[in-house]
Amino acid sequence: FCSVPYLIDFILDYKEPLINRERRVKELFKSFDDSDEEGEEEDEEELSEEDYDDEEDEESADEAKQRRSKKNDKRALKVIESFKALEKAKKDWMKFAEKNAEAIKESKGILSKLNLAFKKKILKEKLMDLGPTSKLITEIVKSMETALKSDEGFEKELKRLEYKLPMFSAELRENHKKILKEITRLSKDDIIARVPEATMVSTYVDIKKLFLTKEASKKSFNLEPERLKEILEQIKRGKRISDNAKARMAKSNLRLVVSIAKRYTNRGLPFLDLIQEGNIGLMKAVDKFEYKRGYKFSTYATWWIRQAISRAIADQARTIRIPIHMIETINRINKITRKYMQEGGKEPDINVIAQEVGLSVDKVKQVIKITKEPISLEAPIGNEDDGKFGDFVEDKSSVSPIEQILKSDLKEQIDDILEQLNDRERTVIRMRFGLLDDESDRTLEEIGKELNITRERVRQIESSAIKKLKHPKIGRKLKTYIES
Repeated sequence: FCSVPYLIDFILDYKEPLINRERRVKELFKSFDDSDEEGEEEDEEELSEEDYDDEEDEESADEAKQRRSKKNDKRALKVIESFKALEKAKKDWMKFAEKNAEAIKESKGILSKLNLAFKKKILKEKLMDLGPTSKLITEIVKSMETALKSDEGFEKELKRLEYKLPMFSAELRENHKKILKEITRLSKDDIIARVPEATMVSTYVDIKKLFLTKEASKKSFNLEPERLKEILEQIKRGKRISDNAKARMAKSNLRLVVSIAKRYTNRGLPFLDLIQEGNIGLMKAVDKFEYKRGYKFSTYATWWIRQAISRAIADQARTIRIPIHMIETINRINKITRKYMQEGGKEPDINVIAQEVGLSVDKVKQVIKITKEPISLEAPIGNEDDGKFGDFVEDKSSVSPIEQILKSDLKEQIDDILEQLNDRERTVIRMRFGLLDDESDRTLEEIGKELNITRERVRQIESSAIKKLKHPKIGRKLKTYIES
């Protein structure tokens, strides 16, 4: 990077997005404290929960926001200071190189060469202080590859467009060369004035766009394609060496993952899954480790492995995920319960737990309810696996078997009672009180129209039928249903 000042400019372009919080610092540079941003994420997660009911909680939420704001301001100042130092070192190096260009080329200019090397070393140190991450390096490599591809494809595309132009004579070819020299400065009207045929205008407009694209690509790094390709190869070679070293470092510490994973068994995740999550934490530790801080890698890696495994257990161990802050409360309640079980031999009262934890009784009940494991509807019941748990769960939307039997029995009893009436009376009563299959009550007028009799005649038939049904002998059969 330090060999090419325009790559330093590429890095300096990230200053504004970082200050404006459009990009996250820890994505691009290792040197800034990651714990601030991680704490910030946790604060935001906690603030998103609806746990702030009283005035004290509201105050703590405001304090958390102020704390985050201060951290953001400190981080912004750090970014500005680091970028200013890098920019100054780059300017000093370029200024000295331009001023002593002739002396550096000559064999006598040893002192100038040493000074230039010293300034280059300072620039390198300032860049290392920022600590570009692998993500930033990947972004730079991709930008360089894009610029290189546009250069490599330029000649091919230019030939394709030139093939469309009718250049049969030496005069046309000479005119074409003159136009190409000034193509980027020519407007469409200028092109129309210079070409002999109108059909050639659109092709020259496309050629102009091609030249402008090449210029824009070249300006992004201000390098010739050969030099750009050479630097790109150097960066890729260095990245390959770095990746190989990281892979070797990770492989050398796999046994550390296994030893830590053994402490987290029987917590809801299989042992192999714990190892897998620990490996992910180890890879993060390798990627973020900074030997300059003076810590042993095993100490640093242990924290990342434990964090990765703990987070995986919190997220994946339960069928229904419980938030991290709730898991901490659950652990506190479990600790208090175990303490009382060991001391007194029985579980503590809910009021005692609430007092110890510092929460309301309702909140403790809610937390204890959350800790219960869900049961599968397919879970077998009994030793012989002849039933499932779902078979014993009541379906409240359907009619219960007892009600269905009572309803069926009542229908039979009513049918027997109605046999005491003649056909017309029976039909009128069934239609009037919704005892037919459609179970809808009908008016006297509707029944009269259907039976082709008057409304008054229907009323008389109904009165006669009800009078018969009021007999004590008949009513005794329905007495049980009425009382129940």
